Amino acid sequence: MEPGLTLVSYRGILNPHTPFMIDAFGKIRWILDYSNHPVLSELYYDVGIERLQNGNFYFGESRTDAIYEIDLCGEIINSWDVAPYGFHHHLQEKPNGNFLLTTSSNNSVHLNGNATEKDQIIEIDRQGGGIVNVWDLRESLNENRTVWGANVGSSLIDWAHGNAVVFDESDNTIIVSCQRQGLIKLDNENNVVWILAPHFAWGENRRGENLSDYLLAPLDAASSPISDTDILNGYTNHADFEWNWYQHAPELMPNGNIILFDNGNWRNYTDTEKYSRAVEYNINTNQKTVRQIWQYGKERGIETFSSLVSDVDYLPHSNNILFSPGSRVENANGLGGKIVEVDYLTKEVVFEARLSGASSFQFHRAERLNLYAD
Repeated sequence: MEPGLTLVSYRGILNPHTPFMIDAFGKIRWILDYSNHPVLSELYYDVGIERLQNGNFYFGESRTDAIYEIDLCGEIINSWDVAPYGFHHHLQEKPNGNFLLTTSSNNSVHLNGNATEKDQIIEIDRQGGGIVNVWDLRESLNENRTVWGANVGSSLIDWAHGNAVVFDESDNTIIVSCQRQGLIKLDNENNVVWILAPHFAWGENRRGENLSDYLLAPLDAASSPISDTDILNGYTNHADFEWNWYQHAPELMPNGNIILFDNGNWRNYTDTEKYSRAVEYNINTNQKTVRQIWQYGKERGIETFSSLVSDVDYLPHSNNILFSPGSRVENANGLGGKIVEVDYLTKEVVFEARLSGASSFQFHRAERLNLYAD
């Protein structure tokens, strides 16, 4: 196993959410209970908590629309208000200390006049607290694309559902996971760099740009182009390649590849095969190609299928993968979540925890970390 404790951003208890850490034997060794806290007694952290570069922990809180920095004992060290935006889902610290976060804006309106949500990415200055940059997904993507279930007739339209954002230091870009669109790389001016998703029905954005020009072309294991239109559009799979469906938790690996949790909702536009995967892709930005390098989870089928949330992490000390389907996973004692650590080379399971309880929605993220920062 990767050394350390497993931090579970537990959601099985509401008011407040109560994260905990377990050891290799499943024993709880740390728990954060804000039940009697004057500010966070109804903590709703959505995705969950992670560690800052300085060793403290941080999370975005949906009820107060703020970011909190806390120490290991749960004391609030600092906080940042994200108004006029509403926090939703994910928060990441950049190398310079600033925060990237997925948000909603009260002023965001669809072309049809209805309000939209979960389609704004913002950067907050860690020192001054001001907003440094805004990425409005209505400008860069096609808000009328409904292939993955968006309903543009709703009074509040969740057409993109941004659920994660990561910073790519190699070219000063961000990578946004839009649950209802795909994985998108954007530059600092909100221009699309590439799109990782099936090629079907992308259309144009508000600027009149043809988004098909930014779609990544899949390669087989021999790095030859895959030309079958049914595979390109996502109707069927190639032996060497499958698209990501309703993905969560993208992460840049040390080798520059991207690993993510491929939930698998309506895979190939059907609901027949239910499996989720941790999948690693190699992307060539200049040539706009993508090649599948590694996957785990398909072989386990329904027992690790999670249609919602979930997480995957590369573990650098052991070269293992932490694969964590977090909601409605079939366990022997009821629906819940699993945390599975596998050897990257052999895919041997070296650790597995199964969580079930009153709520089938157990957690959004799970992390392996030392009790104290490296």
